[in-house]
Amino acid sequence: MNGAESYTKMNRDEWVTYLDTTPDTEPTFAILGVGVTEMSEEYNPSVESEKWIIERNSRHIHESNEKTSDIEQSIYTNDPCYQFAFKGRGKLNYKTKILDIDMTKKSESGDKYYAELSDGLLAVSSHLGENASIGYTLYWEGDPKIGYVTMADGKPTFKEGNYAETIALNSFTQKPVVSTKENKGN
Repeated sequence: MNGAESYTKMNRDEWVTYLDTTPDTEPTFAILGVGVTEMSEEYNPSVESEKWIIERNSRHIHESNEKTSDIEQSIYTNDPCYQFAFKGRGKLNYKTKILDIDMTKKSESGDKYYAELSDGLLAVSSHLGENASIGYTLYWEGDPKIGYVTMADGKPTFKEGNYAETIALNSFTQKPVVSTKENKGN
C-alpha cells in the first residue's frame, strides 16, 4: 500500500459536535453547525521548557491542554444551538456538555460510533453585528469520558465505555459512514 490510492480522504462533516442545550435537566443534544462555516478545536498546549546546564538544547514537558473552539455562527432562529448560546449572553459560567463524535469510527457490528463526552463552558463574545451572527468560545472542561454513541432519529445516545468496550472501540473500522446531511430533518 504505497501510493495515494491507499488513502481515503475524510470530510469535515464526519466529525460532529453536539451541545447539551438543557444542561440542568436530562441531556438534550443538538448538533452544532447550522450557520457555522469554520470550526476547529484548539488544544492550546501548556509546555514547560527546561535547559539543563550539561546540554545546549532545552527539554520539554507537555503538562496539559486547554481545548477551546471559537465559533462565529450565523443566526438561524430555529437552531437549538443558537437559542442556547443566545440565552448565555452576559451570563458567567454558562455550562453545557460537549459531545464529540468521530463518524469515521463505526463498530463492525451495530451502529456504534466513537465518542467523547466533556463538561463544557460557553462564553458569548458578540451578538448581531452587520451579518446577524453570534460569536462564542467553547471550553472543554477536564478530561472527557470515552465511549460511544448510538444514533436514533438523528439523536445521539452516549454510553461510557469500560475496559472491555474500549477494546471493541479500538477495532472500529476506519471508513466513512452516515453523513450528518442525512439527519438534517431531525
